[in-house]
Amino acid sequence: MLKIDALITNIEEIPTTEHDVARINSIEVLYKDERQDSKAPTFACTYAGTWRTLVKNCGFTEEKAKQVEARYQTLYAHSIEWVQDKLNQAAKTGYVTGAFGLRVRTPLLHQVIRGNRKTPYEAEAEGRTAGNALGQSWCLLNSRACSEFMAKVRASKYRLSIRPCAQIHDAQYYLIRDDVNAILFTNTYLVQAVNWNNHPDIYHPKVGLGGELSIFYPDWGNEIVVPNGIHEQDLTVLAASVTD
Repeated sequence: MLKIDALITNIEEIPTTEHDVARINSIEVLYKDERQDSKAPTFACTYAGTWRTLVKNCGFTEEKAKQVEARYQTLYAHSIEWVQDKLNQAAKTGYVTGAFGLRVRTPLLHQVIRGNRKTPYEAEAEGRTAGNALGQSWCLLNSRACSEFMAKVRASKYRLSIRPCAQIHDAQYYLIRDDVNAILFTNTYLVQAVNWNNHPDIYHPKVGLGGELSIFYPDWGNEIVVPNGIHEQDLTVLAASVTD
């Protein structure tokens, strides 16, 4: 658990400047193991878990779990407040509105006053489910990006060369002919589609969405990362290095 300690401590040192995005994204490379170890407690806290959840699921001591929970709440204070505001509104309207207008009904929450000792457990549980749905509903961004990209594919000369085959979590999988130009097309327009964040609930002037294309060739055991914006000549060189 020491790796998680190091990561949480270092988070407090991340500056709030225009370089934040690049520095935060660099965690994936600079702190690869720590990032992986932090996933379980981060997901637990994201989906309304408490320090007790961390003790049970992650094997933390009570002291450690409370420390992680407190730091999570500090780091994500704005997001937590946003969810609570949505749930307070749901107590008045009887539903929360997630991604692209998706509504999740909250009939129990609609009948109670939130946040006091007499609030029924069932209503609080419904609130946690609705709060979780607010974030989970944005997984539809993956489907939205696929729809945008495939519309461009079908209108292009690559309509028979690029076929979608699966969506798993935040990844999309396509079957693409062994054609450098088809790969360039995908790297341009699919990345462009996943960069979309033109919605007030997710838009930020500095922190956007992003993605990168990987090719698995000659089989699933060999991943080749294609840099964003790569030119045809560089992609040809990259492809040649794989086939040699």
